[in-house]
Amino acid sequence: MSFLMFLAKMGVYSFPIILIGVPLYAHLKGVPVYETFIKGAEEGLRVALDTLPYLVAIFVGISCFRGSGALELVSKAFGFLLKPLGLPVDVIPLVVIRPISGSGALALTGDILRTYGPDSSMGLLASILQGATDTSFFVVTVYFGAAGIKKTRHALGACLFGDLCGFITAFLIWRAMVR
Repeated sequence: MSFLMFLAKMGVYSFPIILIGVPLYAHLKGVPVYETFIKGAEEGLRVALDTLPYLVAIFVGISCFRGSGALELVSKAFGFLLKPLGLPVDVIPLVVIRPISGSGALALTGDILRTYGPDSSMGLLASILQGATDTSFFVVTVYFGAAGIKKTRHALGACLFGDLCGFITAFLIWRAMVR
């Protein structure tokens, strides 16, 4: 059996093993498994309720950003700067929306894949861009909101700088792959 076949078989069985193994191990260590599970579920529900206002705010902001035409305007401005560098104009909205909305970026990636195909140069670039960064505004808003942190100081700037580095790296990897 090859190593890849072994990994494939392990992948199939890993979730059931974890699902059974972790509670069994906890029970053997004397942890009240059911009570601990219920306590964790209550805490998870509380966190979900605490983050709901932040989620609503970010989704309303994203909808306004897209619906007002600001996304298109910002994309055109970035296009003016980035097109001479060889970045295709059609992925610029993805670069703009990715730090703001994961679902919006995924929808744009899906549109690019439908338009150009998943094996095309554009499909490859969109896929690399999608995986190279995170949704910084969402992360800062939801995670800091859930933790009750009001002053994020330099966190958003650091996240956006990380996104910029991710975009540059994704673009360089794409250029190396398509040459």
